[in-house]
Amino acid sequence: MSFSGAMKKWYRRSRKTVRGAVAIEFALLFIVFFALFYAIVSYAIVMMLQSAFMHAAEEGARSAIAVDRLAYSSSASYFNDGVDPQVRTTVDAALDWLPSGSKSKVSVEVEMPASMLSVRVVYAGYTSDPLVPILTLPFIGQVPKLPDDLAGTARINL
Repeated sequence: MSFSGAMKKWYRRSRKTVRGAVAIEFALLFIVFFALFYAIVSYAIVMMLQSAFMHAAEEGARSAIAVDRLAYSSSASYFNDGVDPQVRTTVDAALDWLPSGSKSKVSVEVEMPASMLSVRVVYAGYTSDPLVPILTLPFIGQVPKLPDDLAGTARINL
């Protein structure tokens, strides 16, 4: 066998081993980039939900201004019969775009100590039942790492 024949044989053998190395490198990098992409998308959805809950709470608090305090005989009836239903209706309308399964997990907390109205919209236990599944990857862990509850709060002085 000549020198050029041995070189050709070695070149063919080395090309096959390089192909295998490229496939392994691609598989390792794919896992990292997929986890990064998935985390970005998942965090974007969580931030959108957080923003939507904040917006719904703010809209609910703003809608309480429209309730006439003088139309009710007491502060308790003003809150229970006027403000609370108005706020809950407005928050439900603001979150109407949520899927029905997720919307049933969202709660609205309305409190009014003295004249300060506080509206809190909470998706309790988001990590146990998220909209986008949480992945568990080897050496990385859970992607993405999220808070247990998502909430938005608004306060207004009536």
